[in-house]
Amino acid sequence: MAATKTSLFDRWSATYDRPQLQNATYRPLHNAVLARLADTTPTMVLDLGCGTGQLTARLAERFPDATVCGLDYSMGMLREAQSRLGDRAQLFRCDAQALPLAAQSMDLVVCTESFHWYPDQESALAGIARVLRPGGQLLIGSIATLTQVGEAAVRAVSSRAGQPIRALTAKQVRQLLRNAGFGVTDQRWVPRLGLIPWPLLTDARLR
Repeated sequence: MAATKTSLFDRWSATYDRPQLQNATYRPLHNAVLARLADTTPTMVLDLGCGTGQLTARLAERFPDATVCGLDYSMGMLREAQSRLGDRAQLFRCDAQALPLAAQSMDLVVCTESFHWYPDQESALAGIARVLRPGGQLLIGSIATLTQVGEAAVRAVSSRAGQPIRALTAKQVRQLLRNAGFGVTDQRWVPRLGLIPWPLLTDARLR
Protein backbone atom coordinates (compact mmCIF):
# COMPACT_ATOMS: atom_id res chain seq x y z
CA MET A 1 0.00 0.00 0.00
CA ALA A 2 2.99 2.28 -0.57
CA ALA A 3 1.05 4.57 -2.87
CA THR A 4 -1.67 5.08 -0.24
CA LYS A 5 -1.24 7.96 2.17
CA THR A 6 -0.84 6.82 5.78
CA SER A 7 -1.57 10.17 7.46
CA LEU A 8 -5.31 9.43 7.48
CA PHE A 9 -4.79 6.12 9.25
CA ASP A 10 -2.22 7.55 11.68
CA ARG A 11 -4.72 10.23 12.71
CA TRP A 12 -7.58 7.72 12.78
CA SER A 13 -5.69 5.39 15.13
CA ALA A 14 -6.34 7.69 18.09
CA THR A 15 -10.13 7.25 17.84
CA TYR A 16 -10.39 3.93 15.99
CA ASP A 17 -11.05 1.90 19.13
CA ARG A 18 -14.08 3.87 20.29
CA PRO A 19 -16.65 1.26 21.38
CA GLN A 20 -19.46 2.83 19.35
CA LEU A 21 -17.41 2.66 16.15
CA GLN A 22 -16.14 -0.86 16.81
CA ASN A 23 -19.52 -2.29 17.77
CA ALA A 24 -21.38 -0.78 14.83
CA THR A 25 -18.78 -1.14 12.11
CA TYR A 26 -16.02 -3.67 12.70
CA ARG A 27 -17.15 -6.15 15.32
CA PRO A 28 -19.94 -7.69 13.17
CA LEU A 29 -17.38 -8.50 10.47
CA HIS A 30 -14.86 -9.82 13.01
CA ASN A 31 -17.59 -12.04 14.47
CA ALA A 32 -18.40 -13.38 11.00
CA VAL A 33 -14.72 -14.12 10.34
CA LEU A 34 -14.36 -16.04 13.61
CA ALA A 35 -17.53 -17.99 12.85
CA ARG A 36 -15.95 -19.17 9.59
CA LEU A 37 -12.98 -20.46 11.62
CA ALA A 38 -14.95 -22.61 14.04
CA ASP A 39 -13.45 -25.86 12.77
CA THR A 40 -9.99 -24.51 11.88
CA THR A 41 -6.74 -25.20 13.74
CA PRO A 42 -3.99 -23.18 12.05
CA THR A 43 -0.46 -22.98 13.39
CA MET A 44 0.53 -19.78 11.51
CA VAL A 45 -1.96 -16.92 11.20
CA LEU A 46 -1.63 -13.56 9.45
CA ASP A 47 -3.95 -10.58 10.08
CA LEU A 48 -3.22 -8.38 7.07
CA GLY A 49 -4.15 -4.75 7.61
CA CYS A 50 -4.50 -5.43 11.32
CA GLY A 51 -5.13 -1.81 12.35
CA THR A 52 -5.19 -1.47 16.12
CA GLY A 53 -5.20 -5.23 16.62
CA GLN A 54 -8.83 -5.77 17.61
CA LEU A 55 -9.22 -8.89 15.46
CA THR A 56 -5.59 -9.90 15.96
CA ALA A 57 -6.20 -10.16 19.71
CA ARG A 58 -9.27 -12.32 19.15
CA LEU A 59 -7.34 -14.59 16.78
CA ALA A 60 -4.58 -14.99 19.37
CA GLU A 61 -7.23 -15.91 21.94
CA ARG A 62 -8.98 -18.34 19.58
CA PHE A 63 -5.74 -20.03 18.55
CA PRO A 64 -3.47 -19.94 21.65
CA ASP A 65 -1.04 -22.49 20.20
CA ALA A 66 -0.61 -20.66 16.90
CA THR A 67 1.87 -17.97 15.93
CA VAL A 68 -0.22 -14.90 15.08
CA CYS A 69 1.22 -12.04 13.01
CA GLY A 70 -0.30 -8.62 12.44
CA LEU A 71 0.80 -6.43 9.54
CA ASP A 72 -0.16 -2.83 8.82
CA TYR A 73 1.30 0.14 6.96
CA SER A 74 0.34 2.75 9.58
CA MET A 75 2.68 3.23 12.51
CA GLY A 76 -0.12 4.89 14.45
CA MET A 77 -2.28 1.80 14.11
CA LEU A 78 0.61 -0.49 15.01
CA ARG A 79 1.42 1.47 18.17
CA GLU A 80 -2.15 0.96 19.35
CA ALA A 81 -1.96 -2.72 18.39
CA GLN A 82 1.28 -3.18 20.34
CA SER A 83 -0.32 -1.70 23.45
CA ARG A 84 -3.24 -4.09 23.11
CA LEU A 85 -1.35 -7.26 22.20
CA GLY A 86 1.93 -7.17 24.08
CA ASP A 87 3.76 -10.37 23.17
CA ARG A 88 0.65 -12.27 22.05
CA ALA A 89 1.36 -11.49 18.38
CA GLN A 90 4.22 -10.48 16.15
CA LEU A 91 3.61 -7.06 14.56
CA PHE A 92 5.25 -5.69 11.42
CA ARG A 93 4.98 -2.51 9.39
CA CYS A 94 4.84 -3.39 5.73
CA ASP A 95 3.22 -2.76 2.38
CA ALA A 96 0.41 -5.22 1.66
CA GLN A 97 1.88 -5.61 -1.83
CA ALA A 98 5.34 -6.59 -0.52
CA LEU A 99 4.84 -9.03 2.34
CA PRO A 100 8.07 -9.69 4.32
CA LEU A 101 7.18 -13.33 4.95
CA ALA A 102 8.61 -16.62 3.73
CA ALA A 103 6.87 -18.54 0.96
CA GLN A 104 4.29 -21.09 2.16
CA SER A 105 4.68 -19.97 5.77
CA MET A 106 1.03 -19.29 6.65
CA ASP A 107 -2.00 -21.54 7.14
CA LEU A 108 -4.52 -18.71 7.43
CA VAL A 109 -4.68 -15.10 6.24
CA VAL A 110 -7.47 -12.73 7.25
CA CYS A 111 -7.88 -9.30 5.70
CA THR A 112 -10.73 -7.17 7.05
CA GLU A 113 -11.62 -3.61 6.11
CA SER A 114 -8.34 -2.96 4.33
CA PHE A 115 -8.47 -4.72 0.94
CA HIS A 116 -10.55 -1.93 -0.62
CA TRP A 117 -7.76 0.55 0.20
CA TYR A 118 -5.08 -1.35 -1.76
CA PRO A 119 -4.18 0.41 -5.01
CA ASP A 120 -2.90 -2.85 -6.54
CA GLN A 121 -5.18 -5.60 -5.31
CA GLU A 122 -3.82 -8.08 -7.85
CA SER A 123 -0.29 -7.76 -6.44
CA ALA A 124 -1.62 -8.06 -2.90
CA LEU A 125 -3.38 -11.34 -3.75
CA ALA A 126 -0.28 -12.66 -5.49
CA GLY A 127 1.69 -11.98 -2.31
CA ILE A 128 -0.91 -13.68 -0.15
CA ALA A 129 -0.86 -16.70 -2.47
CA ARG A 130 2.93 -16.81 -2.14
CA VAL A 131 2.93 -16.89 1.68
CA LEU A 132 0.02 -19.32 2.06
CA ARG A 133 0.60 -23.05 2.12
CA PRO A 134 -1.29 -25.16 -0.46
CA GLY A 135 -4.86 -25.49 0.75
CA GLY A 136 -4.41 -22.47 3.03
CA GLN A 137 -7.41 -20.31 3.86
CA LEU A 138 -7.96 -16.64 3.01
CA LEU A 139 -10.81 -14.56 4.41
CA ILE A 140 -11.35 -11.11 2.89
CA GLY A 141 -13.93 -8.76 4.37
CA SER A 142 -14.16 -5.51 2.45
CA ILE A 143 -16.41 -2.74 1.26
CA ALA A 144 -18.10 -3.85 -1.95
CA THR A 145 -20.63 -2.61 -4.48
CA LEU A 146 -23.45 -4.36 -6.31
CA THR A 147 -22.48 -3.24 -9.81
CA GLN A 148 -19.37 -2.18 -11.71
CA VAL A 149 -20.99 1.21 -12.27
CA GLY A 150 -21.21 1.59 -8.51
CA GLU A 151 -17.59 0.49 -8.11
CA ALA A 152 -16.45 3.09 -10.65
CA ALA A 153 -18.47 5.79 -8.88
CA VAL A 154 -17.00 4.95 -5.46
CA ARG A 155 -13.51 4.99 -6.92
CA ALA A 156 -14.06 8.36 -8.62
CA VAL A 157 -15.55 10.06 -5.56
CA SER A 158 -12.96 8.67 -3.15
CA SER A 159 -10.12 9.59 -5.54
CA ARG A 160 -11.27 13.20 -5.54
CA ALA A 161 -11.21 13.07 -1.73
CA GLY A 162 -7.56 11.96 -1.90
CA GLN A 163 -7.97 8.37 -0.66
CA PRO A 164 -9.06 6.03 -3.50
CA ILE A 165 -11.27 3.07 -2.64
CA ARG A 166 -11.69 0.01 -4.88
CA ALA A 167 -15.01 -1.40 -3.67
CA LEU A 168 -15.23 -4.32 -6.09
CA THR A 169 -18.37 -6.29 -6.82
CA ALA A 170 -18.68 -9.86 -5.55
CA LYS A 171 -18.07 -11.13 -9.07
CA GLN A 172 -14.92 -9.02 -9.46
CA VAL A 173 -13.56 -10.30 -6.14
CA ARG A 174 -14.16 -13.90 -7.23
CA GLN A 175 -12.39 -13.30 -10.53
CA LEU A 176 -9.35 -11.73 -8.86
CA LEU A 177 -9.12 -14.67 -6.50
CA ARG A 178 -9.39 -17.22 -9.31
CA ASN A 179 -6.66 -15.38 -11.23
CA ALA A 180 -4.43 -15.58 -8.14
CA GLY A 181 -4.93 -19.34 -7.77
CA PHE A 182 -7.74 -19.45 -5.21
CA GLY A 183 -11.03 -21.28 -5.17
CA VAL A 184 -13.91 -19.42 -3.49
CA THR A 185 -15.85 -21.59 -1.02
CA ASP A 186 -18.27 -18.99 0.36
CA GLN A 187 -19.25 -15.37 -0.18
CA ARG A 188 -21.84 -13.39 1.77
CA TRP A 189 -22.81 -9.93 2.98
CA VAL A 190 -22.35 -9.21 6.69
CA PRO A 191 -25.14 -7.12 8.28
CA ARG A 192 -24.16 -4.00 10.20
CA LEU A 193 -26.12 -1.54 12.32
CA GLY A 194 -27.81 1.55 10.97
CA LEU A 195 -27.00 2.92 7.54
CA ILE A 196 -23.40 1.70 7.47
CA PRO A 197 -22.80 -0.24 4.21
CA TRP A 198 -22.53 -4.00 4.67
CA PRO A 199 -19.12 -5.55 3.93
CA LEU A 200 -18.67 -8.58 1.70
CA LEU A 201 -16.96 -11.57 3.33
CA THR A 202 -15.26 -13.97 0.92
CA ASP A 203 -13.80 -17.31 2.05
CA ALA A 204 -11.25 -18.87 -0.31
CA ARG A 205 -8.68 -21.67 -0.39
CA LEU A 206 -5.38 -21.70 -2.24
CA ARG A 207 -5.45 -24.42 -4.86
